[in-house]
Amino acid sequence: MAPHPGIDTDSIKDELRKGLLNLLEGVRGKKNLVIEQSLAGPIGLFVNFSTLQDYGVDKVFFLENNNVDTSQKNVVFLAGGEKANQCITIAEQIKRLQQNSSIEHEFSVIWVPRRTLVSNKILEEAGVLGDVSVEELPIHFVPLDQDISI
Repeated sequence: MAPHPGIDTDSIKDELRKGLLNLLEGVRGKKNLVIEQSLAGPIGLFVNFSTLQDYGVDKVFFLENNNVDTSQKNVVFLAGGEKANQCITIAEQIKRLQQNSSIEHEFSVIWVPRRTLVSNKILEEAGVLGDVSVEELPIHFVPLDQDISI
């Protein structure tokens, strides 16, 4: 039996990093990143905060804390598009920022691993879908090491 060459986990992490950074780069200027808490660990495996800062991220907030501030015009949400409760939370935070801020914000939502009909419908019913740029980040697993992934 021939030896199995294994999986090049570094190249997978590089592709994940490039995907996220390309999406962040598409949002011009400084931005606040609001991330679903359960994604923070996996994202941290392939990109660090200093790299995020190089791509304009000023501050990072957890979606579940409902504490995103109004310091930046651009607000980017990174959350699971298949979780209705996360979609509702994002819609509520967008509406709150629109009502309570003197700055006219530009909102982006990056759904992981994909955009869904449910996520679109929730944002539409909340009246914010037209105010949001929606993207996808197809993260289906993150390699921890050559033989372990999450």
